[in-house]
Amino acid sequence: MSQLRRRRWLYSPITSWQARHIARVTGTDHDAAWEKIRTTTHPEEAVFHKRRTPPDPPQGL
Repeated sequence: MSQLRRRRWLYSPITSWQARHIARVTGTDHDAAWEKIRTTTHPEEAVFHKRRTPPDPPQGL
């Protein structure tokens, strides 16, 4: 689990739970489902959806 996903579970567990359900039902990526749910339930955060965060660096190399 990426560090971003851990933070999402910690700070927004309801959104993360809904995204997990959507990802399992539709087969989409958890992160994409999370962004979709978050911008649907909190439209004021849509501006942050446009910006992408860089991926986590590989661990254990």
